[in-house]
Amino acid sequence: MQTTKYIAMLAILSALTTVATLVFLVPYPSTQGYFNLGDVMVMISGLLLGPVGGFIAGGGGSAIADLIAGPVFAPITLISKGCEGFLVGLCSQRARKASRLTLWDVLGVILGSLAMLTGYLLGEMYILGISYAVAFGELITINSIQVIVGSVVTVSIGPVLRKTFREILTDVDETPLELET
Repeated sequence: MQTTKYIAMLAILSALTTVATLVFLVPYPSTQGYFNLGDVMVMISGLLLGPVGGFIAGGGGSAIADLIAGPVFAPITLISKGCEGFLVGLCSQRARKASRLTLWDVLGVILGSLAMLTGYLLGEMYILGISYAVAFGELITINSIQVIVGSVVTVSIGPVLRKTFREILTDVDETPLELET
């Protein structure tokens, strides 16, 4: 059943997002945040699973990693990375049949990156009480590098993964899976 395959892929991509976030951590002492490679999987999840799956796998997988490595950030991460995955998925679903990179994919990673950067900046300032200068310092150093790495990897390998993913989730009658809403 296709819905079963979609849910299985959602669980796998959520777990991969958690692992990608935890596998390589560089602390940022001023905020107690850290640089990680999780944005790669957040964006790939959005590209492959669409907006809802991107939010769940991207936000949920990243928040689980934060519960392990930096619990104070988990709520901010859930929303920021969830919105990142959602926006990548929202834009990329317009290109879901494409085997190559499209302008929709590029727009998705740009909007997703902006959502993540804005979410952390505002979350750190208004929820954690971190000063603008310190939060902005993190934004222009580790957070911007994270989304640049995530964007480059996503636009490089995302379309090939999308084609393979589409084949996995396609029925015999060639009707692609769409999660029922």
